Amino acid sequence: MRIVTQVAAGMQRVFGAIADEAADRCGLIRRRRKFSGATLVQVLVWGFLRKPNASTADLATTASLIGLEVTPQAIEKRITRPLVDTLRQVWQSMVQIAISSEPVAIPLLQRFSGVRIGDSTVIPLPEECADEFPGCGGRSGSGRSALKIQVTWNLLCGMLGAWLQTGRESDLPTADPEGLPPRGSLSIYDLGYFCLRRFGAWSTAGAYWISRLQPGTLVFQLQGELLDLLAHVDQHQGPGPVDEWLLVGREEQLRCRLIALRVPPEVAARRRQKAYEKAAKKGRTPSAQHLAWCGWTIYITNCDEQLLTWKELVVLYRARWQIELLFKLWKSHNRLAVRKEVSPLRQLAELFSKMIAVILQHWLLLCSIGNRLRYSFRKAAARLQEWILPLTQTLNDFDRLCQTLDHLLRAIEKLCHMDRRRKHPGTTQLLLNPQLLDYTA
Repeated sequence: MRIVTQVAAGMQRVFGAIADEAADRCGLIRRRRKFSGATLVQVLVWGFLRKPNASTADLATTASLIGLEVTPQAIEKRITRPLVDTLRQVWQSMVQIAISSEPVAIPLLQRFSGVRIGDSTVIPLPEECADEFPGCGGRSGSGRSALKIQVTWNLLCGMLGAWLQTGRESDLPTADPEGLPPRGSLSIYDLGYFCLRRFGAWSTAGAYWISRLQPGTLVFQLQGELLDLLAHVDQHQGPGPVDEWLLVGREEQLRCRLIALRVPPEVAARRRQKAYEKAAKKGRTPSAQHLAWCGWTIYITNCDEQLLTWKELVVLYRARWQIELLFKLWKSHNRLAVRKEVSPLRQLAELFSKMIAVILQHWLLLCSIGNRLRYSFRKAAARLQEWILPLTQTLNDFDRLCQTLDHLLRAIEKLCHMDRRRKHPGTTQLLLNPQLLDYTA
């Protein structure tokens, strides 16, 4: 299979030439004894993938799996600043390697050249790292240091894109290193990335996008007349949602398709409760207009009615939640957040080791279950830990590594399938049949 050879070649590059070259640049290995740059990186990455809260004794056990007999103290001595710099460079090189599975057999996704969802996750760091990774701070003095990981995930082929920011940087001005999305692709982000100029540039490039409407954004009729959007949607009496083309933004005047859905009363009530709770923390009360908007969900897009029905559009936007589940997997299963009980240098070494590990894990999951959302990535990740030994033992033999990956594929595929849900259809069920979307005006 093409994905198997891709992953095998990528693993050998990362744990071979890339790791050794990064170690040389950072001055990690001054005298070659038992460890090379590559083997030290392997011990840390495999060790934390096998046991996310691994001690140095656990890492020494992992070292024995790849034929190195070392003591925990020998590993502890190598947790230095050059090691942190090496691991960071290995991660940055790793995310540049394009690993993708065959496009999933979902016609709704296949209408586009790619379906890219994006978001970020923040990892708090010790205060000693504040100069390198400044955070946003907090009332209690915490949060002075943090690292933000920006991630894009192509739901059509599974390819990940990732880059780093400091915790203080906003999502809004984020410059995507991938540049403009490919022509015919679809991008879906949450309100933290709302930018009409960016949407306009994507439209000009022939790419599609879907977003929620940022509250307070001015909306105009196509003839240029300012529209009281709340009053306009409140007047809607039809059986479905408001679905029409309007101009959005005072300066941009971006022509968009706007879809407004009235939410069920219980959803509106929960939103209003949260609005009161959030405002109370700042000694305020929510405005009447804000409370009124809690009864609506507003989307904007450049996808016309022939490309997407409103139900298909809503289902696609809901699929953005998959990236939140990916972050949850990384933080809860892989323990990506740093451990406060160890030294700041050890925390950084663990963090970058685990960041390499979660990208490797994603490659292996693509290899075993592809990008099929009907499989449980969490179950598959748990099963993957059982395959660390055969993977480490065949890493240096390309043909044997491919065979191991093929066996991994068959083992995980049988055990990690999610059952179909009748009452609340899952993401794959909705993507395959958007008519299953439960919506009542």
